[in-house]
Amino acid sequence: MKNSKSLLGKVLYALLFLFFVPLLLFFWAEYTENIVQYPAIKSTFWGISIGILGIMLIFWGMYSLAKYGKGLPMNAYPPPKFVKEGPYRYLRHPIYWGFGLLLIGFFIAIGSSSGLWLVTPLTILCVLALVLGFENISLKERFPDEKMKVHFDILTKGEENASLGDLISSFLMAFIAILMGNYITIFLLRDVLPEFGDPWNISLVFKGIQEYYSSFLFVMAVPFVVKKKNILREWTISILIAMISSVYISLLWPAVGAQYLSPNLQSSSIFETVSIILINLPFFLILLSLKAYLKQFKKFAFIFLLFAIFIGIVQLTDSKSPILHFIISLFIFILASFYERIWMLLKNFVEKIANSWKEWVFGPVRVINHGFYVGFGSFLGILIAGYLAGKVYAWALLAFAISVIIFSALWAQIIEGSEKLKRPFGYYGALVGILFASFVVWFMGVNVWVIIGVVSVVMPWVQAIGRFRCLVNGCCHGSPTKNQKFGIRYFHYRSRVCGISGLEGALIHPTPLYSILWLFLIGFILLSLWSNHFSYPFIFGIYLILTGLGRFVEEAYRGEVQTIIWKGLRLYQWTAIISILIGIGMTTLPIEIVELQPGFDWEIAVSAVLGGLITFIAMGVDFPNSNARFSRLV
Repeated sequence: MKNSKSLLGKVLYALLFLFFVPLLLFFWAEYTENIVQYPAIKSTFWGISIGILGIMLIFWGMYSLAKYGKGLPMNAYPPPKFVKEGPYRYLRHPIYWGFGLLLIGFFIAIGSSSGLWLVTPLTILCVLALVLGFENISLKERFPDEKMKVHFDILTKGEENASLGDLISSFLMAFIAILMGNYITIFLLRDVLPEFGDPWNISLVFKGIQEYYSSFLFVMAVPFVVKKKNILREWTISILIAMISSVYISLLWPAVGAQYLSPNLQSSSIFETVSIILINLPFFLILLSLKAYLKQFKKFAFIFLLFAIFIGIVQLTDSKSPILHFIISLFIFILASFYERIWMLLKNFVEKIANSWKEWVFGPVRVINHGFYVGFGSFLGILIAGYLAGKVYAWALLAFAISVIIFSALWAQIIEGSEKLKRPFGYYGALVGILFASFVVWFMGVNVWVIIGVVSVVMPWVQAIGRFRCLVNGCCHGSPTKNQKFGIRYFHYRSRVCGISGLEGALIHPTPLYSILWLFLIGFILLSLWSNHFSYPFIFGIYLILTGLGRFVEEAYRGEVQTIIWKGLRLYQWTAIISILIGIGMTTLPIEIVELQPGFDWEIAVSAVLGGLITFIAMGVDFPNSNARFSRLV
């Protein structure tokens, strides 16, 4: 009986990922094709070529798992042996790499804009979330003594000189990141530079190499000139962070991203333009490479500095906006170059917040300082949402917020309520509350979709501010870690970390900080969608997908003892998956945009103040001497 259940499970698992998931992605692209306005790339030859490469990588990975791992390529039924042979010598998770290439190739072959610019990136993020939130953790638990090292990977730390393989790996990683980042940026800027042509025209590709070889050599020679492993590792990571930041900025603000481009490139083909940009690299790449050279060759610092100044001036003067190019490049350089210092500053800051509990008792009533965070978050969210939607929606936003708070309390009471947790709150209860809140808003006579859309825009920032309450309260806390660079410690006896989980003084993951950083980035994406007049259910769908992905990963590093675990995943990882699926469905709904009158008004201000006050009372004021349901916050 057990074997038959196992066989049935494997068959259903295979059907899910080999049939239903691809079918879902195809129809998702089909039903959102008219929504995504980025230009499609259609090339049967290149699409089929990339797709075949992806299929070959998938089957090579599957064959290796079957031959060397003695098992199947299934998360739920993993191979019993650790595999280092085949593509697993070169890549982590080669089957997923192949699947990503297959998606890219397929959607290029059929010329689907939505498939290439919406479905593929979000699917790759889903795969990344699965790896970070489950597979990597599972591999380390099942094979604790195995080294997870492959040839194509970020270098490990070390004072010694890098090997030839390390140099090649760093070169390829930086080269691919720069090539893909700049290529994607060009397409994101199509509206800014509308004269770009066929992306697959490879004529004059060497023209850019001949004209701009100096900057290309200055950056891409780093892996073969800089020998120290630590320096090369830092350079590679900085390049990856810089290119991701550049694409992110170009996605949100195309006019800002366009400052890297020469005005003389508008009449060129896409491929020619990309080849030139690949050679005439953005200024921040020159700065990052200069830093690597200066660390390695301190005696020749003046020569490298002079050369960097020369090619930097050439690049800046040849861009669309030299001043903006310099400012954005300086910002990206600081972010990418000092990522470890920035992280440590943030980590140390949230550790102070985590141990900052204060309370004031007035007779039977207690006021807790963490309530101020959520109160301010609610106030700010309603204020911004009111401005975006207009005064007509002011009171509906307040009613919506109150309904969501009530349901988040009811949800958490069912899931986590106990003698120690009399008044917890749960995020997914808030999502369930959206359904009821929508009826309330509809009864008030305003457009429900407008409310859902504008609330989706501000919710990431409201949640991010609310996470400071989580830090003080100790809820949503992380699991223990041995890594000093990641862990924070809790000492206050009021914190759930100390009072319920028994982890006082232990190093634990700062999961609220992980959430804050991810939500902060999501907020700008959703604001950009709103500003570009995407439909309200589409914005809501993207909100559900992106927050669901973040929550899936975050949950893997959380450590509350009361969290339910089922089939290897935490309860909220399952709810995150459901959230993502609902989000996919929401993006396909054809709801028309209505004309709004954005702006501030006294009604919006009053609504925001009341919303902040009610939230503050609900989550920051309680009755410490009572034992009634919903009486105590701690």
